[in-house]
Amino acid sequence: MQIRAALLPELAASTASSVCIVIDALRATTVAAAVFQSGCPALYAAPSHDLARRFARARGYLLCGESGGKKVPDFDYGNSPVEFSTINLTGKPVVLSTTNGTRAIAAVNAAPHVLLGAAVNRMTAARLAWELAVEGGYDIEIVCSGTNGHFTLEDATVAGLFVEAIGGFAGPWTIPDIADSAVACRRLWQKEPNMLRGWMEGAHAHTLANLGFGEDVAFCAQIDTISHVPVLTTEATASEARPSCPAILVTEELIATA
Repeated sequence: MQIRAALLPELAASTASSVCIVIDALRATTVAAAVFQSGCPALYAAPSHDLARRFARARGYLLCGESGGKKVPDFDYGNSPVEFSTINLTGKPVVLSTTNGTRAIAAVNAAPHVLLGAAVNRMTAARLAWELAVEGGYDIEIVCSGTNGHFTLEDATVAGLFVEAIGGFAGPWTIPDIADSAVACRRLWQKEPNMLRGWMEGAHAHTLANLGFGEDVAFCAQIDTISHVPVLTTEATASEARPSCPAILVTEELIATA
């Protein structure tokens, strides 16, 4: 088994034979974990606002997401994990479209397994990724969403957090090969284990704080506070998702058959 870290979705290699962990620490994959903790039965990840809008309105689902960090004007909610943690979403499916995270999910959706990871669900997601990789004989690819096509400090740091956690599950005869990219991310995390302090040296965290989302940044920087792991699936197999937190990719085909 090899553990790799793709610092941008387009750098992901051999996803057809990998368990992929998509990370958009600020904030989409953190939101994905948070909505399930608030009782959401299913999260639909849309790679564009137009797809999200059409799909959500046709079904009466909650339409959520952001553009440039801010809530899209005609959406029901934005992309704030703090806000979602205060809302009862029991029985309310959510359709989410964001600038970077949901596009990254779409970019690797052909992988055998796609998990949505963040600092908040690090240990549970890492354990599931390890189990799926061992069972299927797969590699593990940690895919950072980045911001507008650029490297982001927070995604790489969380990738390093995952590399460290996944390596901890290995026994003496199952030690994985760790690619240079994954080693670099792990060292980045180990260099500054105070996640929030480290992130605030980065441009994206500063941008969100200046937009009034400082509490979101702090929420996203918490480690192992949520046990839910969204797993990308299809509507046909959503009930079989493992665990029962299906994040379903919205595609043109799915829209056409809705």
